Amino acid sequence: MIARVRLQHFRKHEDFETTFQPGTTIITGPNGSGKTSLIEAIHIAIQGKSWRSDFTEMIKNDQDTDWWRLDIDFIDGEKRTVKFIDGKKTFIINDKEYSRLPARLKKPVILFEPSDLQLLYGSPNRRRTFFDRFIAQVDPTHAVTLRRFERVLSQRNNLLKNGASRNNLFVWDIQFADLAEKIISARTTWIKRIGARVTEQYQAIANTHDEISLGYSASHKTRAAILAQLDEEYALGLPFTRSGPQTHDVKIKINNHDAKTTASRGENRTIIFAMLYSMIELANEELDSNIYLLFDDIDSELDSTHQKNLYLNNIFNNNYLFATTIATKHRAANRLHFD
Repeated sequence: MIARVRLQHFRKHEDFETTFQPGTTIITGPNGSGKTSLIEAIHIAIQGKSWRSDFTEMIKNDQDTDWWRLDIDFIDGEKRTVKFIDGKKTFIINDKEYSRLPARLKKPVILFEPSDLQLLYGSPNRRRTFFDRFIAQVDPTHAVTLRRFERVLSQRNNLLKNGASRNNLFVWDIQFADLAEKIISARTTWIKRIGARVTEQYQAIANTHDEISLGYSASHKTRAAILAQLDEEYALGLPFTRSGPQTHDVKIKINNHDAKTTASRGENRTIIFAMLYSMIELANEELDSNIYLLFDDIDSELDSTHQKNLYLNNIFNNNYLFATTIATKHRAANRLHFD
């Protein structure tokens, strides 16, 4: 659990420091007051990156400076510092420096951001990212596989654009197929496990008998099938890679109908939170450590029933919830207000 945070020259904060007690933390204040910046800083310290932008854009924009710094202390005595100076980032964990945060030092996070409420209506890439983000928390090798796959895909597409021969593509095809098979296997497993729980969570929130299903299907799942498909695409003379996990989608249904076209706005919200709750349950079962739940602008699209269910849901027990909101009525162990 985080005991203390200090932000210097970071986003809206010139020099801000606060302490926390164990339990839920509610961060309130008007839009643009620096609430999201605080949970972004926590995310950087425990995951090594931001979900919003690169490190250069985090420098406080009304200061003539080229650096920012985060200091975070934990109740077990661990200390973390993240510095960004002259375009160089440094992570310091208990006095040991790293140029990037090692996977073994990352702490599990489940993130909610307001744009997640557009998940059903957004692009397939948005849905892939939503689920990949969770899978990487319960299986850190998934994030590594995704990064390697993106590099291989980029290299292969460049070769295709430049008219590379089949022999020149072969080594990249092997890597592509190996990595694609791993990604497809991980997504298939975890999306199935989330889907097995999501109806129960949905019904508990909405007090209905509606059923939610998640479907991830890949027409070519094995290494051999993926390689065969790449051969077919090459024979067609395509200047890009048309198949693979970078093109897949997750189908979300309510009562066996596409939720994108049939779910109401309220049903959409409930589906998103039912999936989040299912992810939290799974992460609690799979991981030995507590989970950091970073929920940004949590009340922006929630009615009073959803808000009540959110803060009373017992899945938050033994986890660390940090939630930002413009509302001021919520009770929590920690209340922090920005003007």
